[in-house]
Amino acid sequence: MFKRIILSFIAGSFFYGTAAFGQVNPADWKEEANIYEKVYDVSITSNKGINLTFSQLYNEKPVLLALIFTRCSGICNPFLLQLKENLQFKSDTGGFTVLVLSFDPRDTREDMILLSERLGLKNNKQWFFATTGDIEKMNQSVGFNPVWDSARSQYDHDAFLVGINKEGYITKKLLGLRDKHELGLLISSVHDIFSPSYRLPNNNQLFSCFNYNPETGKNAPGLGLLFLALPAIIALLLVLGISYNVRHKQV
Repeated sequence: MFKRIILSFIAGSFFYGTAAFGQVNPADWKEEANIYEKVYDVSITSNKGINLTFSQLYNEKPVLLALIFTRCSGICNPFLLQLKENLQFKSDTGGFTVLVLSFDPRDTREDMILLSERLGLKNNKQWFFATTGDIEKMNQSVGFNPVWDSARSQYDHDAFLVGINKEGYITKKLLGLRDKHELGLLISSVHDIFSPSYRLPNNNQLFSCFNYNPETGKNAPGLGLLFLALPAIIALLLVLGISYNVRHKQV
């Protein structure tokens, strides 16, 4: 009987810990992944008729990187239209470059030229529309994972905007259609201005469930996880203690 009770508590502790972990550790920290890591220096072919490396762009000015594909029937066009509109209301747009990069190997320079024309940005010096032969390495370096849906002949993907400073480091990422305020924070981050959306590590975070390390871009378990599981651990120890005392008395 006591064995069954103990096993039940062990199983309960395991599932409690798993549930707690799932609540505080979502399946993906997509906006945090790869932050402060260096972007891969791909070679790109732009709509302006020049071949260059990504570092040539970001060494001159910080870059806002938008990953899209021209055959998209979903989020890509609304995403780019909103980005264009939001930037029209910014007074500091001369301090960075916007790179619209296709992640679809089928896209060509001509496809990107047509896209720039549809958006009325073909002759805009701030905007580059480009393709690359190293898109998989680029996707990996920024934490972008489009999934091909063969039934629809489309990619399932997020609207994805990445801020990159003049040293080539990812400073902030935005997923989904975001407002002008969020875009402003991203622009500030590429100029190495503190963004309040990212919490800096300090001694007051001893009991957080996860601790973010800006040098590695990773989250490590914190003391908060231990306190979440503490009630189940205490209950298990009590059951073990009672079981031991009962058996000892029977002997």
